[in-house]
Amino acid sequence: MKYKPKFDLSTYGGVSTSEQWICDRNVPIARLQNDPIEQPEQNLRYFNNISNPIELRKLSLKKDMGPVVEGVQLFWKLGPITTTEWISTEVKGRGSNRLQIEILTRDPNNIAESLRCIIITYDSNLHSYVYDFEAHLRIINPEFFDQPGKKENEFFQFEFCDPWYTNLPAPVTEFPGNWHSEHTHLYAECYGGDIWQQPLNHMATNIPGPSQFADNGRLILASSPDRNPAFRFLKNTASKTKISVCNWSYDVHFNAQYNRSELYKPICETFRLELCPQKDITTLKNNAVPVPPIDYLGHFELPIYERHSSFAKGLRLNEPYSGTTDPWPWLPSDSNCEWSREVGRDDNYSLSINRHQSGVSEWTMNREGTGAWLERWHKSSTYKVSAYIKTENLNGMGACLAIRWAIYNSEELYPYHSSKYISGTKTWTLVEVELSGPPPPESSSVCLIFRHDGNGKSFLDDLNVVLN
Repeated sequence: MKYKPKFDLSTYGGVSTSEQWICDRNVPIARLQNDPIEQPEQNLRYFNNISNPIELRKLSLKKDMGPVVEGVQLFWKLGPITTTEWISTEVKGRGSNRLQIEILTRDPNNIAESLRCIIITYDSNLHSYVYDFEAHLRIINPEFFDQPGKKENEFFQFEFCDPWYTNLPAPVTEFPGNWHSEHTHLYAECYGGDIWQQPLNHMATNIPGPSQFADNGRLILASSPDRNPAFRFLKNTASKTKISVCNWSYDVHFNAQYNRSELYKPICETFRLELCPQKDITTLKNNAVPVPPIDYLGHFELPIYERHSSFAKGLRLNEPYSGTTDPWPWLPSDSNCEWSREVGRDDNYSLSINRHQSGVSEWTMNREGTGAWLERWHKSSTYKVSAYIKTENLNGMGACLAIRWAIYNSEELYPYHSSKYISGTKTWTLVEVELSGPPPPESSSVCLIFRHDGNGKSFLDDLNVVLN
């Protein structure tokens, strides 16, 4: 017997204000949300530009299964203009197997108006809730965008959605009570029949995205048994859509392109969210176009960050990481930075810098902290960091281990806290540095730095990071 849902938009009491949830027989499956956003999420996801976004959050796709998509935005981003001022809501089909919610928004300066229509149904063949989205846009003042200097054949690109996935990424490093990596790839069904793939490893976002989606083509997150969400691009939206993936891989920007004349007409992009069957995941995996090599300043593999590390583990940049975490790699500042596989304190691995002239080079890792999906900070959070440095004929200031507070998507504001500098020719020498709370309110992480100032060689090994 086919399951027949009974949908409604229900209101429940929240901590400080009521919450609206889309429900199936009183079981919440998605939240309609317009809450103020706090740090670090405000800076990390919204670049401090949107304080009250309107979106669906915590979307479930299957009965008796938790959310698989963290958020779907219900507004347009038109460069500096965002249609986030909530004007009205209309609900149709309460208590039926087809719920329709129409949300009207506009930007505060009345340049554009958005009508987002969401239709929720149930597909018995997929055993999935299905969310159909119609993203209507009326540009009230197209001249705002259509400025002198634009070439006649130049396109305007607007973002109609920026969906986020649940539990993606996995944590950068292990900590007590952490969750584990669930997905490894994104796949896309492209025009012409090719299957595009991108491994989820932070650095693979340099891979060019699909040039064009197939008609009704899908973007699929894979592969976890029965928990693979698929966005399907409908009608003309498939041919218009370009995507870009955040280097965290937790979100994918959906952008559509328009010529000048289209700015002066009603716009509508349509897409659907549904489960992808497991058999389709196998087909996608078997038919995907190989991932090209990924070069980061001459590196095709980079050492991963661990709190207790001898720098022996690496991340191939065109492959997903094989462990249960989603580690961030140490990043070199320039070609003077090497991942040594010949020199180490207790093995053959270390971070190395070799400069033939004066100046500064660094290895950095700025994804340690509460905004990097690690354990939450408190006012007295303190980092105690130690490592061993070895130098060979290093002239100048020398080499040190440093740490500082960091802010995503923003210029750095905070000073280095540095260990003692090691110069000349020295065997492995212990260096230590400490960074004490309270963390600055804007900060979402700390940055660890192996800094080399001068000409000569230096090596860093046996890193130990303790968070109290």
